Amino acid sequence: MQLNNLITLSNRHFLLQVWNLASPYWKSHEKWLARILLVTIIALNFGTVQLAVLYSDWNRDFFNLMQNKEWHNFWPLLGNFVWIMGIFTLVDLGEDYLRRTLRIRWRRWLTDAYLSQWLKDNRLFRHQAMKGATDNPDQRITNDIKEFCDSTLSMGLGLLRTVTSLFSFVVILWNLSGQLEFEFAGSEWVISGYMVWVAILYSIVGTWLTHKVAKPLTKLNFEQERHEANFRFHLMRVREHAESITLQNGENAERNRAGGLFERVWQNWQQLTMMKLRYNAFNSGYNEVARIFPYLVAAPRLMSGALQLGDMMQTATGFYRVQEAFSWFVDSYESVAEWKAVTDRLINFHVQLEQLPDSSVSIQPGQEPRWENLSVINPEAEVLFDAGTGAFEVNTMISGPSGCGKSTLFRTLAGIWPFKQGQVVMPQDSSCMFIPQRGYLPHASMREVLSYPQSAEQWSDDVFVGALNAVGLSKISADIDATELWQHRLSGGELQRVMIARALVHQPDWLFLDEALSAIDEDSEQAMYALLEEQLGSTRVISISHRSSSVNWHKHHLTVCKQKNLLVKEVVC
Repeated sequence: MQLNNLITLSNRHFLLQVWNLASPYWKSHEKWLARILLVTIIALNFGTVQLAVLYSDWNRDFFNLMQNKEWHNFWPLLGNFVWIMGIFTLVDLGEDYLRRTLRIRWRRWLTDAYLSQWLKDNRLFRHQAMKGATDNPDQRITNDIKEFCDSTLSMGLGLLRTVTSLFSFVVILWNLSGQLEFEFAGSEWVISGYMVWVAILYSIVGTWLTHKVAKPLTKLNFEQERHEANFRFHLMRVREHAESITLQNGENAERNRAGGLFERVWQNWQQLTMMKLRYNAFNSGYNEVARIFPYLVAAPRLMSGALQLGDMMQTATGFYRVQEAFSWFVDSYESVAEWKAVTDRLINFHVQLEQLPDSSVSIQPGQEPRWENLSVINPEAEVLFDAGTGAFEVNTMISGPSGCGKSTLFRTLAGIWPFKQGQVVMPQDSSCMFIPQRGYLPHASMREVLSYPQSAEQWSDDVFVGALNAVGLSKISADIDATELWQHRLSGGELQRVMIARALVHQPDWLFLDEALSAIDEDSEQAMYALLEEQLGSTRVISISHRSSSVNWHKHHLTVCKQKNLLVKEVVC
């Protein structure tokens, strides 16, 4: 999916950003089905409003029947009620089903779009490495997209139904209101459709007061999402590093840290609760007054005989519907605040991905890795060391003091480190393999682990079993079909052996090892280098290592001179 052609949020105006976030789905390959679903849902919404108008008419006729004691019309009216409610139920169920269908399809498309944006062009690491990176991208993709799709459809269709209801019932209310005549300042005043104007005035005052009372809700909802995500992320890390935490007797420390994170959840929740309490108190009072208010206003016309009981009931219903339409913002303020908080999180995440600094390298198939006037720097723009101009032509070892930037050099060559100066030229990605100190093993079968990220169908079982036996892991070669959490089941040394086995399977032209043998003993390390030389004779190995014995398996040795911030080269005899 070419996401850059689908979603662009560079505009800083919030409503335009929302439009740019929401509209691409309706232009995608699913556009016709999505549009048909949306149009059908809108039509059903219109049908629901028209059924509400029919019910209002039935309600008027029923109360007039009661007042006038026209009992011969009782059973026909009851029959009308049954078919109105029956059709309303079917329409409402159909609208709910189609809305849920559209919602999950939109969420699936938007989730795929965000995953494509996040997991392409090395953005996964580049985003993590930058200063001020948005927190918890996983939560934004899983939870925030769901909430955005749910809330946008719910509020959008709710607003559409409200507007439709407004136009339908304002006509009824206008006709039933009659004229209000009174004297003021020595003049005779006549207001036509006065109940409509009262409903509008009532709603305007309520909307203004709601905004004043509940304005902080948006910020508090945003902070609540952030604190909840941080707490959940910490517990996930505790689970992943259970062994290390337990061995260091770190349970109490992690418990205290988790407690501190939850304390932030608690404090923000308390503020949010008090704010919602104020909002709910006002909203409840506002709506309760709105129920009785039309009866008070219409009572004089009932007492004067200008209205029958059924007409008054329909007037009250019309007033409530019109007032409800104009008060949509009052009733939906909390939902709007939550929606805006979720939308802000999605927009911020996407904009940050769009604005990531470039880390790309020039790709020239068949060429050796080389660089010109290269300086490796950190996110604070401090130079770690100057690599000058050079190339990897033969097996090369890189060494230097810890923290001098050796691993960052590998990240730069791999095209995932955006903080650099100079030019880097690399062979095509398929000919290079980078193995970090602690590699990643997916939750999959060992066959899929060894073939990662390619499909396991490209190799036979003999290749997988042979690679495992070669690196000394014959005990798990019989379990290549077993799906395990290998990252936790294997020791550090075994994990590094699996990564070497993966290299034996893939047979890359260039193999970059970043302390990839540090967890095994020195004799085993020598055996691994011998294995690579034997089975990957045409592969050039570039290693970062602290062990002096490792240099014997390389033709060149590069040393990072910390005092001068230089990369110094020497030939191994």
